[in-house]
Amino acid sequence: MDPRVRSHLDSFSGVLSTRAAVRLGLTANDLRAMVAAGELVRVAHGAYLDAALLVGATPEEDHRLRVAAIVLAKGGSVAASHHSAAVLHGLPVLREALGSIRVAHTRSRSNTRRRPTFTLHRCPGEDAFGSVGPVATVVPALAVIGTAVLVGVRSGLMAADAAFRGELTTREEMASWLARWSRVPGIDRARHVVDLMSPLAESPAESLLRLALIALRLDFVEQHPLELDGWTARVDFYLPALGVVVEMDGMCKYEGSTGSFNLATEKRREDQIRARGYGVARIEWADLFRPERVHAKIRAAALTSRV
Repeated sequence: MDPRVRSHLDSFSGVLSTRAAVRLGLTANDLRAMVAAGELVRVAHGAYLDAALLVGATPEEDHRLRVAAIVLAKGGSVAASHHSAAVLHGLPVLREALGSIRVAHTRSRSNTRRRPTFTLHRCPGEDAFGSVGPVATVVPALAVIGTAVLVGVRSGLMAADAAFRGELTTREEMASWLARWSRVPGIDRARHVVDLMSPLAESPAESLLRLALIALRLDFVEQHPLELDGWTARVDFYLPALGVVVEMDGMCKYEGSTGSFNLATEKRREDQIRARGYGVARIEWADLFRPERVHAKIRAAALTSRV
């Protein structure tokens, strides 16, 4: 790679704008050659990214890098918005939402415009912006609301719970933005998310499981303590009317060098819960998108309950 480009990429988070390329003495042909050689990736008109950064990147990392490239290349005229802002803030969303990049004008009130690789929204207000490192983005509260409005309740609630738990926003701040966005299409989805959000969810899966239990109209207690043989187990959800404990099965806990120990510990914990008479329903990620599966597992657990 041209040393001038390498130095610039190292200094600017792996991003090269067309304007910066001109200042470095590069031509359009130079940029096309570096893209063809696999050294740069053209993210959008006027925005290039160090291709090496995308090697092995997760979908979330890939999205974050591309959003950052667009925002930085535009030199402060745009900021990450909606689910793209949520990703920058480290908030979870469903991966199906990552297929589109969303940014917003930081000053102009121009209407929403679709570009080949991203959508540019109108400015939501001069007080709507902050940053994550050098990258401008809407504040977390607005990222959550925009996520719910644009890609739905599931991703919106995942992001909202994480933001609330991480103290990135408050109900009061969310309510203020909801009032200001009252005429935005889809705002009812965001209101629903704010009504349901909880700081008790410890993972995106728990957020979706809570949503499934609500849809099934089951009464539950979240992060409920159970007294067991001299110690307290805190379960994801407890359904008092059925005597059923509902746990999210996080298989990642059982991987790696400590996986066998974690699995054995979890089994002993579950055996003790069952020994006290509780039914146990273990929910897997795929079940979260099939409410009938969640309901079937809970009904089966209720049949074994002696509480």
